[in-house]
Amino acid sequence: MRVAIIASEAVPWCKTGGLADVVGALPQALVDQSAGKVAPATFLPLYRQVRESIANDPQLQLVETGVEVAVPFSLGPERARFFEVVGHGGPPVYVLDAPHRYDRPRLYDDESGKAYPDNLYRYALLCRGALEAATALMGGVPDVVHAHDWQGGLALAYLRTRYLQTHAHTGAVMTIHNLAYQGLFAGEHRHNIDLDPSAFNLERAEYFGGLNLLKAGIAYADVTTTVSETYAQEITTPDYGCGLDGFLQARGAGRLCGIVNGVDTDVWSPATDKALPANYSVDKVAGKATCRQQLLAEMGLEAAEGEPVLGIVSRFTGQKGLDLVADLVPHLHALGARLIVLGSGDAQLEHRFRYLAECFGDHLAVRVGFDPKLARRIFAGSDILLMPSRFEPCGLNQLYAMHYGTVPVVHAVGGLRDTVLDPGDQALARGEGTGFCFEHPTVVGLHWALERAVKMYRQNPRGWQAVVRSGMTRDVSWAKPARAYLDLYHRVRGR
Repeated sequence: MRVAIIASEAVPWCKTGGLADVVGALPQALVDQSAGKVAPATFLPLYRQVRESIANDPQLQLVETGVEVAVPFSLGPERARFFEVVGHGGPPVYVLDAPHRYDRPRLYDDESGKAYPDNLYRYALLCRGALEAATALMGGVPDVVHAHDWQGGLALAYLRTRYLQTHAHTGAVMTIHNLAYQGLFAGEHRHNIDLDPSAFNLERAEYFGGLNLLKAGIAYADVTTTVSETYAQEITTPDYGCGLDGFLQARGAGRLCGIVNGVDTDVWSPATDKALPANYSVDKVAGKATCRQQLLAEMGLEAAEGEPVLGIVSRFTGQKGLDLVADLVPHLHALGARLIVLGSGDAQLEHRFRYLAECFGDHLAVRVGFDPKLARRIFAGSDILLMPSRFEPCGLNQLYAMHYGTVPVVHAVGGLRDTVLDPGDQALARGEGTGFCFEHPTVVGLHWALERAVKMYRQNPRGWQAVVRSGMTRDVSWAKPARAYLDLYHRVRGR
């Protein structure tokens, strides 16, 4: 079975968020779980970031495929060509070379955070180009096209209109990684990207007179998935539906499902992670104490006996609930805890955390920026990971934390509810759960859950180790999610 995966980012070549982790890991998991019977290929833009990451890795190279495309835009055909990324050892990855669209410092926006004005054309080119080239590159018509987020949404609109005759038996799957980002553009632009006129109506891509690329993908998909079962339910409600709840409800339960993301446990493993000062495993945990000591030293903090280290690795946005954490900082002394924060994003939140670090420097250390190796040291060296997200489609950091023996404290929403099990203090101490949850995204709710965690850490070390072990032995790999996607592909194939 040939599966064409169309997305805007994938590790290790380009990343802004969890989408990249999923797209980077899923293809190999599909091959492994199908015993090689599924042949996926990933289609990405050849961003500057991709070109640089390949140039910096002596094992990788870009090889010309000889496949060129001419995408019909209103100002004339837009030509581009595909290269293959060779040497990474996984399923094929094809990148679309169009320097005038993709050779830029950042993926989606400029340094001020303003979206590139031609984003519609950039991802229309990717979607149409991938469909045009897939048959030649994959050795036959794809059996399934799997599009990710709004940047891939047009692929399914083109598939079901412009490629209906040649791809009549190709299944269409749409995955929503975060419904809050929908790809909204002025309606008149539809004429410029060769969108079939039938696609622009209330039941398809039209949204209050504008063009909604995510809605287009959902409308033309045989099945839409999102990245946790709870989030699949939440997005059909006004609170989390971001204006598409009614549209998603009308699609019917059989056409929307949740599949929780996995973790590439070959890449994310405390036993082999080269970013850590000491390695460890569930049966040989001594190295975690070394990671904790080194992390405190690196961040300029000290923690007395019985004082847990709290960690946060996050984008600084309202979604992530970091304002709740900021309100909690003055209470860290009373809790007897130290907090380490890594992230960037909203300028006001960045400024607020820098200010708090100056005022409460004995209990708080803040690093503003993107530092993947430090993030790994935080996952390993912290005792507790805080994720008070107001909404969270899946979340990966709680999975990394559990795998690294760090106990998550989370708001019970979306994928956090599905992956962090909190059966109560006594059951947690017996190893029957993996973390601490709170139901209401308020400072009071966060403080209540964190207080429970700190109390167990301090007063019941044996119970705490039972929670740690439960998290480390939980299967967070891609095996189960990949099998769910395989079942889905077989279901939609040939429709």
